Amino acid sequence: MRKNRLSVVFLAVCLMISSITSGCGKGKSANPISGAKLESGDITENSTVILVGDTGIKYSEVRNYCYLLKKQYNPSFGDGIWKYSIGEDYTIGDEAKQEVINMITQLNVIKSVAKEQEITLTADENTDAVQFAEKLVEAASDEDKEKYCLSVQNITELYADNILANKMFYIATDDVDTEVPDDVARQIDVQYIQIITNGTDRNGVAIDMDDKTKREAEKRAKAIRKKAKEAESFKDFAQENTDSSQNELTIGKDSRELPDNVIDKALTMKKGSISEVLEGTADDGTQGYYIVYCVNDNNEDATYNRKEEIIAENQMDMFKTKYSEWLKDCNVNISQKFWENFSI
Repeated sequence: MRKNRLSVVFLAVCLMISSITSGCGKGKSANPISGAKLESGDITENSTVILVGDTGIKYSEVRNYCYLLKKQYNPSFGDGIWKYSIGEDYTIGDEAKQEVINMITQLNVIKSVAKEQEITLTADENTDAVQFAEKLVEAASDEDKEKYCLSVQNITELYADNILANKMFYIATDDVDTEVPDDVARQIDVQYIQIITNGTDRNGVAIDMDDKTKREAEKRAKAIRKKAKEAESFKDFAQENTDSSQNELTIGKDSRELPDNVIDKALTMKKGSISEVLEGTADDGTQGYYIVYCVNDNNEDATYNRKEEIIAENQMDMFKTKYSEWLKDCNVNISQKFWENFSI
């Protein structure tokens, strides 16, 4: 099958789900075939700190992934992001620790299956891995090279594992259904007016109408609709008369920005038509009346993109199912000593 435009470069990042590390224990003993043993003493860059099946993962590899994670997020959020609290005695850094373990686990489980199926990288793919590693290491500071155990060999192996995982993703999902019906993916462009009866308007004012006030709001909505039909520009008119902070959207069957009944109605409308006054409740609990104008009843580019997204979602669902089966046959063990001292 063809690769869609949402193909992943680092597949492991896309597999961050809590169930994916089931069976992963800290400090469990293991007797792998290879004879590798978890480090229980002082941790050095050559210490085996994780066992995925019979594969030993060295601390240097863990540090490599920490570097990639920091390289991705530090430029936007600064180094202080890792100390940001997201719960009692729990930080983003703590969460990132588990994500790094997840990534390493995923890649090694996938690599093991690839070996069983005799799936390997091409010469060009191996060359890509080397070139990526050379550029990354060359750009790193001497301090980071030492701190994160960066070397061309280490990063080449890391990137090659990711290329192989990406390759396995498409092999494992080759039989996914790529035919997405138009009515499932169709996207339309709408503009709308929202009269809020319960919620917060665009100015931050809380609204909570009683039954009498709601009836008055409905009458006002009907009067606004009549004027909207005569307006030269629905968009400009909507901007002046809506309670919402926005008044135009591209939506489809599974959109959540508007109430379900409003979306269902909008998808039946033809270009240039205006709906009757519709009452609905949005996902966030906001209640109110809506008047929808159909700008385009088939946005072809957005529809194509949505088809690609649906295919990607189906691929990921299939891959997660297969990965869960692969993981069942693989014990994952982590050095307690390493875990207690490990930080991003």
